[in-house]
Amino acid sequence: MSDRALGRLAVTLAGATAAAAAPLVALACASCGSSAAPSSAGVPQDAGAEAADADVVADATRPGTQGGARVYAVFDLPRGATTRTLSGAAWDESTRMLWTVPDRNARLVPLRASEDFRSFTPAAPIALRGRTSSLWDGEGIARVGTELFVVTEETTPSVERFDATGNRLSAVSLPARFASQAAGNKGLESLAASPNGRYLFTANESALTTDGPRASKSIGTRIRILRHELASGANEEHGYVTEPLGAGTGDGDMGVSDVAALSDDELLVLERGYQSGYGNTVRIFRVKLAPASRVDALDALEPSSPALAKTLLVDIERLPPGAVTHPATQPNPLLDNYEAIALGPAIAGERLVFLVSDDNESDEQVSRVLVLAMRGL
Repeated sequence: MSDRALGRLAVTLAGATAAAAAPLVALACASCGSSAAPSSAGVPQDAGAEAADADVVADATRPGTQGGARVYAVFDLPRGATTRTLSGAAWDESTRMLWTVPDRNARLVPLRASEDFRSFTPAAPIALRGRTSSLWDGEGIARVGTELFVVTEETTPSVERFDATGNRLSAVSLPARFASQAAGNKGLESLAASPNGRYLFTANESALTTDGPRASKSIGTRIRILRHELASGANEEHGYVTEPLGAGTGDGDMGVSDVAALSDDELLVLERGYQSGYGNTVRIFRVKLAPASRVDALDALEPSSPALAKTLLVDIERLPPGAVTHPATQPNPLLDNYEAIALGPAIAGERLVFLVSDDNESDEQVSRVLVLAMRGL
C-alpha cells in the first residue's frame, strides 16, 4: 500500500482549555473496521463544542461507572511509513515526546506534542540495536529515567531494556507461563512503569491456554496482570477479568491492550475489542492491586479464581464525537483500534490521557491520538 503525504491543518477544538504543562508515561494492542466516510490524516479533527462542554459523568445504566471524561483533542497522524502500526506509547516529560513503538519494525517513533497538546509531529525514528532475536512484534513501551523498556515480542514473550539512543542493555526476566498464549497472537500487549520507577506492569491480552477461554458474548476472558520489581526481579500476578464482547453481533474478540500506572499499586487498564460489521469497543478501567487478587500460586485460573475489582472510568463509545469522522463502520467515529494508553499532565484540575491507535496498515483504520481530559486521576 502506498503512503500518502497529507498536509497539516490547524484546527482548534472548541471549549477545551489551552495550556502547556509537564507530562508522564504510557503504552498499547490490535484489530478494526469496515466502511464509511474517510477522515483526513495529519490534521486535528474537530470534536465540536458539545464535546468540549459535556463531561461524561457517572452513567446509571452501567454499574461501577465513576468520575468524568471529555474529549480534549483528536489528532490523526499523517499516513506514512513511520506512523503505521503504532502499538505502544510512553510520555517523556523532559522532551515533550510521546514515544511510540510499532509492531512491525524494531524502532521507536517519537511524536512531538504541540504546546497545547492538540497536535503531534512525528520525529526521526530511533532504531533498536543489539537485539539477539530476529523476531519482532513490538507492543508496549515504558520509560524509567533515561532507559526505555519495550515489549519486543509478545509471543516469546520478551521485555528488553534499551538506553536512550536505542542500544540494547538486557532482558527482563518474566514468568515462563506467559509464553502459553492463546492462538491468534494474544500474548503480552502492554507495558507500564510506576511513577517512581520501582515496578514494571504488563498483562497478557487474552487468557493463557491454561487459564480458560477467550471472551464471548456472555463472559469476559481471564488474564494475569504482572507486577515486576526492577531492583529484585520479584514477580507477582493478579487475576483480572475483561468485559464480554461488545454490542455487535459479528465475530470478534475482547482483551487488555495496555495499562498505565497511577502508583505502585493502582492502574488504568485499557480494554479493547472488535466485532465484524460493528467496529471497536474501548473502555478504561481503574484497579488497585491487593493481596486477595494474587494468583501466583495457581497453575490454572478458574471461574472461581481471585480477580481484581475494577471501576469503569470511561467508555469511548459514549463520548460525544462532535464533527470527528472515521473511514470505517464504528458505533462512534471516535473509536479505532486503540492499543496504547499514556498518562499526561494535569491541567486545570483534569489529567490528560493519551490513547494511540494501531491502523494495522489498513486504509479503513486510522493512526490516531485521542486526548482525553479526565477528573480524579
